[in-house]
Amino acid sequence: MKTLELAKKYYDWMVDIRRDFHMHPEASLSEFRTSKRIREELEKMGIEVYSPCETGVLGVLKGKGERKVVALRADIDALSVNEETGLPYSSKTPGMMHACGHDAHAAMLLGAAKVLSEMKEEINGTIKFIFQPAEEVAKGAKNMIEGGVLENPKVDMIFGMHIWTDIVAGQGNIQAGPMMASGDVWKLIIKGKSCHGSSPWQGVDAITCMTAVLNGLHTIVTRVNDIRNPIVINVGTINAGERFNVVPGRAEITGMNRAFTKESREALPKWMEDIIKSTCEAYGCEYEFTYDYICSPTINDENTVKFVKKSLAKVIGEENLIPIEKVMGSEDFSEYTERIPGALLFLGGRNEEKKCCYSHHSNFFNIDEDALPLGAASYAQVALDYILNNIE
Repeated sequence: MKTLELAKKYYDWMVDIRRDFHMHPEASLSEFRTSKRIREELEKMGIEVYSPCETGVLGVLKGKGERKVVALRADIDALSVNEETGLPYSSKTPGMMHACGHDAHAAMLLGAAKVLSEMKEEINGTIKFIFQPAEEVAKGAKNMIEGGVLENPKVDMIFGMHIWTDIVAGQGNIQAGPMMASGDVWKLIIKGKSCHGSSPWQGVDAITCMTAVLNGLHTIVTRVNDIRNPIVINVGTINAGERFNVVPGRAEITGMNRAFTKESREALPKWMEDIIKSTCEAYGCEYEFTYDYICSPTINDENTVKFVKKSLAKVIGEENLIPIEKVMGSEDFSEYTERIPGALLFLGGRNEEKKCCYSHHSNFFNIDEDALPLGAASYAQVALDYILNNIE
């Protein structure tokens, strides 16, 4: 049987597992129940199971011989979002929700493991199933890599996917080059001098300085950066002031930046500090500026995409592999692709009739579960074709 036919056989099973994960969402680095269920299901399939980090799971399926090693990756953590979908399988944990589709990712990769374990006699190589925690805080991939998921045996290629509600269910996207942006966080503290609000000339107003700094920072996007290479400078929080009749002596700002290239990513903190320093000097303030590189851009390897696209065409159909614009969001799948060749698929999960049309991280987020067999079969087909060189 073809991979898609096998995956369809497990449709109800994947739906049940996905809904179980959905009802019991867990925060990044606390995915204990989720990882326990994943381990149990893999063990039932006769797949070797390891724990590269506390809540991460690695399944290893060894076929005949030691030809090639391919890794398939799914993330498993949820978000601190209060679900408002009203679904019968809504989250049972107040303030936590699978609002990004990681429940579906885990179910689809388990489905692929089911399919491939049935075809074990045909596999001449090794398949690793990476169930990764903490993608939402960009720590899980690093933890799994440090735990050795890419070694012993060394992985030759990695393939992952993200369910995507901007794409209609039944379609997908796989294309070479930068697909998701970097995500780096920063914090700025501006120090002025507080005084009575009736005599602001006796102090140094941190809010006035802060306002000028913010106006300056946003000019970087189009006046310093080459706009043909998009970046985002996002201000997420502003905290300043103690009382209505006091000139504030301190302002604190935090934000997160996005970029698609190494050059822009590395230039951003310098561009920012040039404006911060000169503005603070002009307003008589001091400052503290910290910048943390968190998540690199996700860049699909060109040769891997050429291979994977042919494989996916067998499952999704070549006509259903559509182009999309780059995504400014971030994904720590980039940790893997910085080390080995790999590619990330955007798998359609949108269906407006089923109200599966809300953005990721929305309180109303949901996906069309008819996408589950396509995702499971895509994982399986890519792994089989890569190991067997069966792409024509």
